[in-house]
Amino acid sequence: MVDDRLIEAPAPKERFVRKAGLEYYTTGENHDYLSDEILLLTAREEADALRTADDLFAILRKTARRCLDSPERLRAMHIPDRALPLLKWSAQEEWGDYLFGRFDFAGGMDGLPLQLLEFNADTCSLLPETTVLQPELIRRSRARPLTNRLADSLTDHLKQLKKARGRATGVATHLGHDDDHLNLDVISKAARKAGWDVDDTDLPSLIFDEENGLLRELGEDNYKRYYYIFKFFPWDWILQEEPRLWELLEKMSKLHLVRVINPAWTMLLQNKALMVFAWQDNPGHPALLPTAFDPADLPDPLAGYVRKPIYGRMGENVMISLNGRGKDAESRGDYADSPTVYQQLAGFGMDDEDYRYQLSTFQSPKTSAVCCRRQDDLILGDDAEFVPLGLLK
Repeated sequence: MVDDRLIEAPAPKERFVRKAGLEYYTTGENHDYLSDEILLLTAREEADALRTADDLFAILRKTARRCLDSPERLRAMHIPDRALPLLKWSAQEEWGDYLFGRFDFAGGMDGLPLQLLEFNADTCSLLPETTVLQPELIRRSRARPLTNRLADSLTDHLKQLKKARGRATGVATHLGHDDDHLNLDVISKAARKAGWDVDDTDLPSLIFDEENGLLRELGEDNYKRYYYIFKFFPWDWILQEEPRLWELLEKMSKLHLVRVINPAWTMLLQNKALMVFAWQDNPGHPALLPTAFDPADLPDPLAGYVRKPIYGRMGENVMISLNGRGKDAESRGDYADSPTVYQQLAGFGMDDEDYRYQLSTFQSPKTSAVCCRRQDDLILGDDAEFVPLGLLK
């Protein structure tokens, strides 16, 4: 139980939230999104999370490269042949362009092993909460802060990209969701701090021209060209829902007319089927949960498992079986028709109100911050609370 390490969290001041432009996280349907408690980790728990995440990032990238060379694995990941030219080119040419992602873990506290649930490798959320709200609430509570270099790490890496590539003119774009806009705003601010010229606009405002590059019309016969696009819509969505956009990005990327961040090969890291092969390549790794395409292939299916869609998000279309025989919890969502994987059930830190605590770490591209969410349910989904983290004295 984590109750002895929970302290009261101050309510965020309206003036601070308004100035930061983050009212979305404190008003309306999200008025109770920020937890009224702070969770304190030990220095050892924080260090283990940071170290483990860097280790896992290396493992998953190595597994992704192996999958690209294996037609059998690519079929199992449901990667269509039409996606392979861009994915292979991207892995060859844009491997170092990876900017940010988020690991989600079970355990990691109260003696429970820290074990990877999934990697939100493309368009992950929780950036404003971790870079702005968590530091402010910890400061006001006078708790000791954890390591939090997320914003600085994003800026540092974008400085490196600018130095290596030049032409640091980019556009940040999304599909219109408030949360996506606020997360993308963290990236835009980091890029501007790194010396980039970055505009923010919605996707329909952009012109993808196979000859002249990525453009936005400013007025009659007046266009601005962008050499980078910071996107907040997933590569798998582009592939499945916008095939013409996929074709354009493939052509324009290969002609060096535009670079996309995160790059296309990130789609391999986002695919939860990668967890099956990571386990096969690293059997018994203490931070990896056994994962398979069939629950019968798990070491102990009767100890419980979780069924997940390979491109699922926000806890949608997840099923949990506590004993391997029936459904104890199941969520609805947009991924009911998605191929699935099965993952051995893991232990979570809990409090006396049966809230489950899920630690997360950010890669940018090194591990740079830890954050947490909780929910009083077997499935942690879009209704979870964000729990600020501090350091136990």
